[in-house]
Amino acid sequence: MTRLREKHLPHRVTIRRLTGEGAEGDIWDDPDADRPAYAEQKSRLVVDRRSTSPTRGQQIISTTFVVLLLKDDVLPRSEVTVWGGTPRERTSEVIDSAYFEYRGTPSHVELYLE
Repeated sequence: MTRLREKHLPHRVTIRRLTGEGAEGDIWDDPDADRPAYAEQKSRLVVDRRSTSPTRGQQIISTTFVVLLLKDDVLPRSEVTVWGGTPRERTSEVIDSAYFEYRGTPSHVELYLE
């Protein structure tokens, strides 16, 4: 199976995974820093997949697109910090994520951020 490799991902992101919802609110993992990624700052329409969002199921604008390795898959509503240590650093919620694992092509995860 062809996989995307770390050497193909020039950026680094910090991921704070949403692992679930409990009686006292959201449950979060500790931040996972310095994960290899490819990030683009560009706008595109995506369907909001966040379960608690007032715009759930509607098309909204995503301003950041991120590609990750399969092992870094995250759920919508998780938080991702891109361009850490630069003037463009920002933390955004994942609006939607897509998992691509196919034979013969580079498998990866695509994230669309607020």
